[in-house]
Amino acid sequence: MRALVAMAHPDDEVLGCGATLARLADEGHDVRVLLSLRRSDPRGSTHWSRIIDDFHEACAVLGVTPELVDPLLEERAVDSEVRDLLDVIRPRVEWADTVFTHWPGDVHQVHRQLARAVEIATRPFRLRRDVCFCEVPTSTDQAYVQHFSPQRFVTVDASQAERSLRAMACYSTEEAYGRRVVDLRRKLEARGAQIGLSHAEAFVVARQYA
Repeated sequence: MRALVAMAHPDDEVLGCGATLARLADEGHDVRVLLSLRRSDPRGSTHWSRIIDDFHEACAVLGVTPELVDPLLEERAVDSEVRDLLDVIRPRVEWADTVFTHWPGDVHQVHRQLARAVEIATRPFRLRRDVCFCEVPTSTDQAYVQHFSPQRFVTVDASQAERSLRAMACYSTEEAYGRRVVDLRRKLEARGAQIGLSHAEAFVVARQYA
């Protein structure tokens, strides 16, 4: 399988599906994490070079391939206009069999725009690709109304869960902003408990073709 992870920010890939990516890599699938946007918030701008180094390190821990658009789009530029983002991600989506991306109800507006771009790129009459939505702490869980209701659970073993935690620990700038390794561990355990296992990740299936 060829899997594309289309996320808005470095660390979203770990928080949303890091343990699943570790499992897919262990199974020999070709997994690529696409970064198409440059953060424009003060914290992101100040630490951007460090964050990019962390992104590469985290992908190495998970055993997946980082792919950066050159040049990266400024996230503020796509806040209200999705066309440029669509043009950037479309050829990568065409390469993939399965796409993981943001839940379109996330609080973060750039997450929503990226989900919208994937939606347009995978309109079934043009391009049939399986699409799964991920949950990202401090965004998916911060909406007024909680609509994220997963139908797909990916089971992961203890070593894959631990690799996800190690990958999250690479992001040294994020610990103080609601994205702690200990919280990711709790999420993996909580989703596992829902299906009677030790660890799992949960997804909403947006498109699926047999």
